[in-house]
Amino acid sequence: MSNKVTGYNRTQIILHWVIAALLVFQFVGNGTIVGVYELINKGETIESLPILARGHILLGILILTLAVWRVYLRLTRGAPDLPDGKSAAQKVIAKFTHITLYAAIFIMPLSGIGAWFGGQEIADTVHTTFKFVFLASIALHFVGAVYQQHVLKTNIIRRMTKAE
Repeated sequence: MSNKVTGYNRTQIILHWVIAALLVFQFVGNGTIVGVYELINKGETIESLPILARGHILLGILILTLAVWRVYLRLTRGAPDLPDGKSAAQKVIAKFTHITLYAAIFIMPLSGIGAWFGGQEIADTVHTTFKFVFLASIALHFVGAVYQQHVLKTNIIRRMTKAE
């Protein structure tokens, strides 16, 4: 997207970091929800959900809501162009990584909702399998940002830490 936006605004930056923090909790604390889900699938009755399981469900819905807001802002406000001097391969990798990340912040909560509330086995399979794609794209995003910041010296991290 070519535009005149030179940086992200405060809301875009806050949404980026809030979603990132919530994702850390989702991945670190997912063992409880997996255990409860497996018990339910075995036909066991769960009297009350452990707080970490409830948190996983609620935060997944919150991530989806924040993702909608984030995409809305990106579509209406735009995003800065990639830094100058990037090779064609770097541009393709950056674009692919961002598309995968945006897709994942929708696919993961939607498939989780389908698995938990709809009991859909295919949703559970997507949710369980896609987390590896999501983790790989998060890792690539992180490594790319660190590489650009410290090797290419593009000062790219400033775009997500200082509002325009």
